[in-house]
Amino acid sequence: MPLPPDRSHVRTEHRNPASAHLDTLDAAGIAALMVDDHRAVIEAVAAATPAIGALVEAMVPKFREGGRLMYFGAGTSGRLGVLDASECPPTFMSDPAQVVGIIAGGDSALRRSSEGREDEWDGARAELERLAVGPLDTVIGIAAGGTTPYPLGAIRLAKARGAATAFIACVPLEQPADCDHFIVLDTGPEVLTGSTRLKAGTATKLALNCITTALFTRLGKVRGNLMVDVSATNDKLIDRAIRTVRQFDPSRSRDEAWALLEANGRSVKRAIEVPNWQPTLRGERVHLRPMRPDDIDALHAAASDPLIWEQHSERDRHERAVFERYFAGALASGGGLVALDLTGRIIGATRYYEWNPSDRSVVIGYTFLERSHWGKGTNQQAKQLMLEHAFRWARTACFHVSPGNVRSQRALTQIGARFDRQEDVLVGGVMTPRMIYSMQSVLA
Repeated sequence: MPLPPDRSHVRTEHRNPASAHLDTLDAAGIAALMVDDHRAVIEAVAAATPAIGALVEAMVPKFREGGRLMYFGAGTSGRLGVLDASECPPTFMSDPAQVVGIIAGGDSALRRSSEGREDEWDGARAELERLAVGPLDTVIGIAAGGTTPYPLGAIRLAKARGAATAFIACVPLEQPADCDHFIVLDTGPEVLTGSTRLKAGTATKLALNCITTALFTRLGKVRGNLMVDVSATNDKLIDRAIRTVRQFDPSRSRDEAWALLEANGRSVKRAIEVPNWQPTLRGERVHLRPMRPDDIDALHAAASDPLIWEQHSERDRHERAVFERYFAGALASGGGLVALDLTGRIIGATRYYEWNPSDRSVVIGYTFLERSHWGKGTNQQAKQLMLEHAFRWARTACFHVSPGNVRSQRALTQIGARFDRQEDVLVGGVMTPRMIYSMQSVLA
């Protein structure tokens, strides 16, 4: 039997000088040494983030057309690939066929080592044929030492079938010939010589976490930093789903969040896409809450000062009959809010209206405050609260202002709104000239 190739040049096979006294340490000392040694993991993966990012960005359009990701590895590397693949469906509600982990020797090798299978250059052929790997797919070979025939053979065979390929190694080496994306995680010698389940394994796990988390985030499975493509199917997931809905929109109660989930098939992703245009919002100067039919008397009292309306197109809105039309329109809009001072007294009103899900725009307007709150930052804070809330769903917030309402124009400029155009819009059933201001979400 010929001798195997000499791998003494492979860094993961080198002795680590820092752990030469490993067998003299107590358990706490061994653990402390290993933790200190693992600091190299973060540095190694951080150095590889440009390569990881390039790989993921190349996969995104392929996935959108039905592509898949497949890991091939032997031993620890194979087990880590299978683990990452198996975690994607519960985390991202992905189809189990989208990310697949294949280990040399088959699933039995997950529990009982079959390291001899790693030496087969053609060992992945049957799996690649069974999976019908093609041009939309990406095959990643994983080998800590970078020399294992099984994953190297897998990317060679996958490349011949038209697939994109990548290779992950924990040692510096020349990029394999059949590899489109090369990720080097240079973790160095292990505390226990040659045991790549340690630093190399940890770095590989982190890199795979980065790949699939970045991939599914770019595919829209995440909002903010919340897992939203999940389904509430047991008590733990129901609680998490409720909390996720409320984290996305803190103005909802637990009962409201659960009702919204129930109405949307217990799907978090569908539930959070339902805008809430009557939230309760709290600031240091002003609170906003949903407008109710029984607010009319208190709200008219706040609106009864004629000087509030002197620059509005409807200057007689302080009169009861005219104000009742304004109030009815606010209730009918589904976005009417009353403004309260810190004692809970009604001091004005505002509303969201004309939500357009196609271009994700909403209008904020019909705002008024008692004159005693002018010039004190109350209106500015109310607008800021409403904008922050609106941009959970909207890309653009618009404001329609009367050409003669210089105060409102100046106030909008102060909060960063931009004048776009002047056009006629429907106000109280009549086409009326309005100056259109807008603001864009920073995430637009």
